[in-house]
Amino acid sequence: MTDTRSPALLLFAHGSRDPAWREPLDAVCQRIAVQYPGHCELAFLEFMQPELSDALEALAQEGEQSIVVVPFFWASGKHIKTDLNEAIDRFCQAHPKVTVQVSTALGEATAVQAALVDYALSCAVMTSKL
Repeated sequence: MTDTRSPALLLFAHGSRDPAWREPLDAVCQRIAVQYPGHCELAFLEFMQPELSDALEALAQEGEQSIVVVPFFWASGKHIKTDLNEAIDRFCQAHPKVTVQVSTALGEATAVQAALVDYALSCAVMTSKL
């Protein structure tokens, strides 16, 4: 029998020592949960919980068979190319039946770039009206 559940979404961000830093990410995850039938969870590289390996493990323990990791980073630097990929490799070795896919880094996604252009232009319009 084929599992027809939606893949779990795991939003992966850097983390910060400032607890308020995660509030926008919590809001995004909550908005996704309203619209998406699968799990949506957050994971962090450092300073915040859960760390990526713990979040992946928790999803596997909940029976998730497919996970999409969405890197909330502006570009694919060391944290994605090395830290993220190494953590996923370790997880996949321990959980060969779980499929993990990694999406494009946030800042490299065309839709996000378009939203940033719109936002920046709206800021210019607001400033010119002051």
